[in-house]
Amino acid sequence: MRSRLLILVTAIVFGLLAAVLTGRYLASLERGVAAEDEPIEVLVAQEALERGAAADQLIADGLIVRESIPRRYVADEAVSSVAAIEGRVLAENISKGEQITQVRFKFPAEAGLAYGIPEDHVAVSIPNDAVKGVAGLVKPGDFVMAVVTFDPGPQGEAISRVFIPRARVLAVGGAIGAEPPAAREQGVLGGQTEEAGEPQAPSTITLALPPADVERLVFAEEKGTVWLALIGSAATEIPATRGQTLRSVLAD
Repeated sequence: MRSRLLILVTAIVFGLLAAVLTGRYLASLERGVAAEDEPIEVLVAQEALERGAAADQLIADGLIVRESIPRRYVADEAVSSVAAIEGRVLAENISKGEQITQVRFKFPAEAGLAYGIPEDHVAVSIPNDAVKGVAGLVKPGDFVMAVVTFDPGPQGEAISRVFIPRARVLAVGGAIGAEPPAAREQGVLGGQTEEAGEPQAPSTITLALPPADVERLVFAEEKGTVWLALIGSAATEIPATRGQTLRSVLAD
């Protein structure tokens, strides 16, 4: 009788212990599930993004935004702050809805100029000076429009016209990113001559253009005079123009 009572008490104790342990285990699982379902904000591509795109422009255009995603679905090395990719370029294509990871972006100086060229575009350089190149204030990543003036001579009429309304600047001189170039050339330090202390515009500007626009730009450089105009960061659409001649400039 006493042994049966002992067995019964032991069974009850073990049963209670098992219930307690089971309860703790289930609570732990619930906490783990809750933690995995906790919303985490990460950067996500809103459209398919092509290699070479500047992170700053993608952010400004709303193509990379912050979204809340359950922790269990957050990719390794996903980033939640735009500061992690600012000043960089996309080193490989990203699909729509894909989370942004810092490893996909590189500084232009380390990625090389080829990474900054959008698909179906090429890089072409044109001469630059402080007047025609917006006083040397154009920076890599800016957008410019190109205006050409042709003077046909006495048999025709001179004309000035916007012929490339928007082109992304890939490089200014040897600088292909926001970082100051490490090399010092011709006594220039930080954009100033050591002797005069005056700003000196780099001698070239490199643009990303479709091949057809490269032909137009080269022809305009060879046969006319090309000026660049800086497009503001807030500009969304540039109105079309018809060009100007002597008669239209002087028209009332």
